[in-house]
Amino acid sequence: MNKIAKIILVLAVSIASVSCNDFFELKPSNEMVLEEFWQSEDDVLSMTASCYRAMQEQGFMQRLIVWGEFRSDNTILGYNTGTDLNYIGGLNILPSNGYASWDDFYRVINYCNTVEHFAPGVRDVDPNFTESQLRAYIAEVKAIRAFCYFTLVRTFRDIPFITEPVIDDTQSFQVPQSDPDEIIDFLIEDLISVEEQAIAKWSSESYTKGRMTQAAIRTLIADMCLWRGRYQDCITYCDKVLSDGNNVLSLESSNLYNRNVFIDGNSTESIFELQFSRNNIANYALCDFYGTYGGSGSGHQQMMAFDFSTTDLFADTDLRGYDAFQASSSLTMFPIKKYIAYRTQGTKIEEVRSNDYTAVDAGECNWIIYRLSDIYLMKAEAMVELNTDLEDAFELVSRTYNRANPDAVEGSFSFDNYSSQVLMRELVFDERQREFMFEGKRYFDLVRRVNRERDQFRTIMSKYLLRKYADLDQSTVSSKLSDFDAIYMPIKDTELKANKALVQNPFYSVTTDIVKN
Repeated sequence: MNKIAKIILVLAVSIASVSCNDFFELKPSNEMVLEEFWQSEDDVLSMTASCYRAMQEQGFMQRLIVWGEFRSDNTILGYNTGTDLNYIGGLNILPSNGYASWDDFYRVINYCNTVEHFAPGVRDVDPNFTESQLRAYIAEVKAIRAFCYFTLVRTFRDIPFITEPVIDDTQSFQVPQSDPDEIIDFLIEDLISVEEQAIAKWSSESYTKGRMTQAAIRTLIADMCLWRGRYQDCITYCDKVLSDGNNVLSLESSNLYNRNVFIDGNSTESIFELQFSRNNIANYALCDFYGTYGGSGSGHQQMMAFDFSTTDLFADTDLRGYDAFQASSSLTMFPIKKYIAYRTQGTKIEEVRSNDYTAVDAGECNWIIYRLSDIYLMKAEAMVELNTDLEDAFELVSRTYNRANPDAVEGSFSFDNYSSQVLMRELVFDERQREFMFEGKRYFDLVRRVNRERDQFRTIMSKYLLRKYADLDQSTVSSKLSDFDAIYMPIKDTELKANKALVQNPFYSVTTDIVKN
């Protein structure tokens, strides 16, 4: 919060218009004069572009991966790791940790609040700026803001909630945290109120996949409803995406999905993904964390895959067990391959095992937020929790499973083996791990589950996370994993100093040396 004042005037005003090619390339300039801005739709467009551009920044992307992926059971420390990542990997997170900073997310939120506040005034000075265009922009920035807040709630739980822009330094920065459930409920209703006003489909594929369209907004609503246990609402919004005639989605084939979805990007199953390229802005966080070259200079392959050979997560026929990471008995560490290399040998498992993959520049790869598999598996999870239509839920799971297991023996994946709510719950949970591995979702899945099954908290954490820390003192690990508050990140020490209204996460309040007076 203490840094918001420093970014209140960081707006994209360096261009008069934005073309399809440069929309995602905008870099906010350092200052502006309000009286000279907000004169035309071009100003609204450029400021909206700044919201996306800020999401492409390395700090934003790093936190998407660290918060949603690295804290999960999917990854362990790799090479060239920095101090902050080492502390997280050692289950020793302090309020001084750099990854406890939420600045990058509140920067995007403030941009969104700024558009919502000032864009309506442009209608008074630009006769060509229509009401429907204004509403579409408002829907777009509200969706970006909702995604940022949703990520913050899942990461920190207790956060300040602000919907007005910081316009000048006379405003108070002493903002207390709001109830996390009330925040999500507000965001759901806020997006429901504007979903019909959003753009359904752009003429440009990169716009349709790279901006918050109706489908992206409805998917986000479904995700937040799933988080809040509003299962029927989740199903309703999944169905809206599946029946969308403007933006028809389909799963890529078994032999092409590895490349089309994660390497080339903007695939037939993509709903929303952040756009990257070396010509505009490279995905440096992906290079640093997963890749072997082309990063920011801070080191590469900082994360490795957990050794899943010690589990039964992947069937021998599951392509994802080969496409996601490099499994080999000769390796002591298992490099991540998703976003890093694509399969060239088709779908035959005996060919895939030859490790015939072509490496790519991860800096060119988009970061996927939502795709069709999200819809299938969110809807399946909601149906399972309602304990109705379990067979239909299984059919949804089978779509992603069968795509990844084209060589499976017919009948080997059958509903007869999952015909109860308990078994189906485990199936959906495991299938989400297989399908979305290294996509920044797994830790949030764990948090959602333990919030829903509080009485099983210790059992779940021990089953999935304890094995990740096998090299650490197990009594210490067990102690930390048994404290519910520890699943969330601490509030950054500098935020506590600047904003006296903030209250530290109880788990970390005794470990910090912050002096708040």
